[in-house]
Amino acid sequence: MSNSVESHVRRGEAFARAHEDGLKKLGRVGVAAEGIVYLLIAWLAAQVALGGAGGSADSSGALAQVAAQPFGVGLLGLLALGFVLLLVWQAIEVVTGDRTSHRVSAAVKAVVAAALAFSCLRVATGGGSSSGQQQQTLTQRVLEAPGGAVLVVVAGLVVVGVGVGLAVRGVKKKFEEKVEGTLSRPLTVLGVAGWIARGVAFAVLGALVVVSATGDTGKSRGLDAAFREIAGQPFGTALLLLVALGLAAYGVFELVTARRRRRA
Repeated sequence: MSNSVESHVRRGEAFARAHEDGLKKLGRVGVAAEGIVYLLIAWLAAQVALGGAGGSADSSGALAQVAAQPFGVGLLGLLALGFVLLLVWQAIEVVTGDRTSHRVSAAVKAVVAAALAFSCLRVATGGGSSSGQQQQTLTQRVLEAPGGAVLVVVAGLVVVGVGVGLAVRGVKKKFEEKVEGTLSRPLTVLGVAGWIARGVAFAVLGALVVVSATGDTGKSRGLDAAFREIAGQPFGTALLLLVALGLAAYGVFELVTARRRRRA
């Protein structure tokens, strides 16, 4: 039985390596799709900063913006396809990655791609709640479990760590490793701004998750809550507009470099 399993694993790895290049080219469509979503999130964040956002300023709100357009359902279908292709590419990367850090990153990216593909289909069919509401519900359920508050705090600190890591990668220009060839100066500037803005957004999000451990689960409503928290601070409007510009920079970076991506 063990030999049979090992044989299937080896065949799977051989298949993954044989089709790696082709799947990478298809998966790049998902990178472009992610860029579109981030551009829409940036727009919603700017609306929050200016006091005009009525919807949820997160991925669900961004996809709802797509659904509201002519042929919106078809566009959501194309985005979902892009994210599925990205998911497959990242699954292959988990198998063929030459470094453990790359494999872990690919695994995380695969989970994100799967979630975005599911969100596209959910919004297209008009069902389900926003991602912020889902996160709030999940936080409430965890808090009700034994030791739940500790788990929520740990989860929040992990998200803060992710945010700090993204910002550091932006400052160190680590994103250059993801792209084939040399980046132009404008693209490098977009990358730095994009990664730092994502880092700020995720760090605030993680801090709010930690605060929600006190029972205020409304603080754990995802990026929407993070943006509104930033907007509520002194000079919050200017700060959130800067974050929105950074997220827009990330979206443009993803779109422009999609066809040259070595890694997602």
